[in-house]
Amino acid sequence: MKHTIYIIFGILLSIGCSYQPTSNITKLEFGPGDEDDIRLAFINLVDSTEVNLAEGIYNFEKLSIIGKLANISLKGAGPDKTIIDFSSQASGGEGLRIDNINQLTISDLQLRESKGDLLKVKDCDGVELINVHTIWESEANKENGGYGLYPVSCENVLIDGCYAKGASDAGIYVGQSNKVIVRNSKAELNVAGIEIENTTDAEVFNNESTNNTGGLLVFDLPGLSQAGGNVKVYKNRVYNNNYRNWAPAANSATGVGNVPPGTGIMILCTSDVEVYDNRVENNNTMPIGILSFLTVDPNIIKNDPTFKPIPYNIYLHDNEISKKDEFPEHVRTHELSMVLVSLDSKLKESGFPGIPPILFDGITLQEGDNPTNICIKEKVSYLNMDVGNEFASPSYDNESFNCEISL
Repeated sequence: MKHTIYIIFGILLSIGCSYQPTSNITKLEFGPGDEDDIRLAFINLVDSTEVNLAEGIYNFEKLSIIGKLANISLKGAGPDKTIIDFSSQASGGEGLRIDNINQLTISDLQLRESKGDLLKVKDCDGVELINVHTIWESEANKENGGYGLYPVSCENVLIDGCYAKGASDAGIYVGQSNKVIVRNSKAELNVAGIEIENTTDAEVFNNESTNNTGGLLVFDLPGLSQAGGNVKVYKNRVYNNNYRNWAPAANSATGVGNVPPGTGIMILCTSDVEVYDNRVENNNTMPIGILSFLTVDPNIIKNDPTFKPIPYNIYLHDNEISKKDEFPEHVRTHELSMVLVSLDSKLKESGFPGIPPILFDGITLQEGDNPTNICIKEKVSYLNMDVGNEFASPSYDNESFNCEISL
């Protein structure tokens, strides 16, 4: 036992950091130029370790903490002061990857310019990402990594005060996780700003999403480890998300590859979602859309008979929603967008005002006026597109959706 203690102490001394046990917490402190020492420290981490990075720029090709550990924190001096730069990364993967940690905190730093995802956190319980910025400066570049902040298969996740820019998939993404809060954060110039995918018990509030292709997405996709549901989206500002969809071809079969430019909030084939008290402004194709996966892939049931593609128990109320009559500049470069452009023309030719601020594809696969419990109590108009009948009878007569749900 004594020999083991000497070995650990020797490693800590050899990597040139200060070692300060305080209340059973090991504190490691590094500055720019200590990159090799940081890599070695991450390999040899023990439970209850706090890693502090001083102000400056740190250059890595990649960095990881992988192991069954508890109570690990990584702290910088602020996201504009402590910068971890992965621009030397030659290929994909992740910039910083962290797996299998119980109680993880990452705070007050910036991650930049990886080929793959900037920060991936997997199979962790008790995740706090606080005041973390993820940035690709090159605008709409398919070479940018897919995700900025990317917790997946995690429990008890908090994302607070974070910022994401330039992701070729989603800036702030939470996937296949449970008990999640995303708050006080901003996403801009990503394909998807904020995305909650196959995740349960999530609250998304007090965020800002702007100048993305799609502002805020709540998705279920097939072939993943769990279905999502029980998501509340409230008090967010989702505006000016009219940027072209520049997702790489590899993402075209996923949810984000199918997001039309001009999407504000999209709810895709998930359940028990409440959207309220949001300001949804100038997302000029589909400010709010409720869609089944059959609109994205009509063959999904044949390809995956276990997947449930229809959204149900969806409640929209008390949102402030507006849109301009003109479609975004790049809308005609995207397949689903072109369908909506065509529908808009068809409606106007028939004497209707065109596409309203809220769209529902109308696919239910069940009998009845509202078998999937879609409830909309808003001041703006909404349209049942009748996608299942190839848009034969789109309808503004939606009294059956004028209902309330307790979620």
